[in-house]
Amino acid sequence: MSFDNSISLSAKNRVERGKNASRRLRADNLVPVTVYGGGQDAISATVTKRDFAALIRHHGRNVIFTLDVEGAAAPVKIADVQIDPIKGFLVHADLMRISLTEKAKFDVPIKIVGEADGVKNFGGILDVPTHTLEIRCLPTDIPAVIEVDVTSLGLGAHLSVKDLKLGDKIELLDDPETVLATVVSPKAEEPVEGAATAEPEVIKKGKGEDEKK
Repeated sequence: MSFDNSISLSAKNRVERGKNASRRLRADNLVPVTVYGGGQDAISATVTKRDFAALIRHHGRNVIFTLDVEGAAAPVKIADVQIDPIKGFLVHADLMRISLTEKAKFDVPIKIVGEADGVKNFGGILDVPTHTLEIRCLPTDIPAVIEVDVTSLGLGAHLSVKDLKLGDKIELLDDPETVLATVVSPKAEEPVEGAATAEPEVIKKGKGEDEKK
């Protein structure tokens, strides 16, 4: 996910604003975007819906790419994407300029590696409650994924953020105690509903000789 200058997107300056203007842009298969950050004024622009959707589809939302707005090019990342909740089309996107020489925050997905010992040999179940981590680093040092090796995890054991070793170039910002993966015991087998249960035997005492008549 580090910066690749071969990934680029062309844009055009946008003058018209408002819902009607946005509706016309979408009719022309364009997506309105706002570009900000980098110590420069925010600008409004448009990108081709097909090209923008292809970029997200092939590289994900964390990709850093070159945005060329009518000859003014800068590395950017996708800060936010608004999608129509009913029809599912792209409504608007916020793009943030990125300095290649300054550290910034990024969200990186976790990738589980290996088969946990507690799963393989003891029938446990691997639970992965965390799926992304927030890091701070240079754009050129962003990993595509953060690998979490669970091979040595036994039954009842877990791995936390503090167990990760990512080197000096990457700073982990999540709580060190955040659990990344754990192996839990399978649920105890529950009794089948309606199954007959044994009742204690009741020994009835017969009448004594003195009660007989």
